[in-house]
Amino acid sequence: MYDLDAGLARLLDVLADDAINATFRWVGLAAQEHPDPVRACFEAGHEIAAHGWDHRTSDRMTREQQREDLLRSRDVLADITGTLPVGHKSPFWQSTPDTVGLLQELGLRWNMDRAFGDVPVAMRPDPHREPVIQLPPSRWWDDYTFFVEHALPPRLVAEFWREDWEVLRAEGKLMCLTLHPWICGRPGPSRALTQFLDFVIALGDGWIARADHVARWWRERERDLAMKEP
Repeated sequence: MYDLDAGLARLLDVLADDAINATFRWVGLAAQEHPDPVRACFEAGHEIAAHGWDHRTSDRMTREQQREDLLRSRDVLADITGTLPVGHKSPFWQSTPDTVGLLQELGLRWNMDRAFGDVPVAMRPDPHREPVIQLPPSRWWDDYTFFVEHALPPRLVAEFWREDWEVLRAEGKLMCLTLHPWICGRPGPSRALTQFLDFVIALGDGWIARADHVARWWRERERDLAMKEP
């Protein structure tokens, strides 16, 4: 039995209620010091991805320091779960021109730093390596924006996300929520997530998936389209 923070335990319960597998991104140092929560998420079927070693931003590191940061984060998560992570999100989304190339070198498959639009983008700094699929974040899909910066009631946050989802659903696009256990795992904010998930599930045609599964699907889609080109 794992001793979990109340926010993480509640968030895991919300996801389990709807049999949803999500992606949990971990700061490497925090994972090293507290491995049990990482194992609990992994054993519940969630993807474990990297989020830097000590939450230092990439623009404060040289290329080699950034590479070491990625390696340390990757390796400690692999030691805990027995599986190499394939995804990464930079602290504060602060990547550098070196970041995607380093992710390619280290065999990571997806990143979530750049809000290019509402669909994934395959990035290939090295055309001879597998692409890194950039999944689009948004500050409007981040619980920090609503519950920390503005302290909005949960019902308004759920309504905002529902409105966004209706547009994206009609356009066939992607919505990447960024949630923190210490925010959306708290009692009130957890209701915003529950209400939003209930809405999406009731529509019956949305795909709620782990980031690695979305990235793999997009990569395979691009390969299929390339094969059809004359």
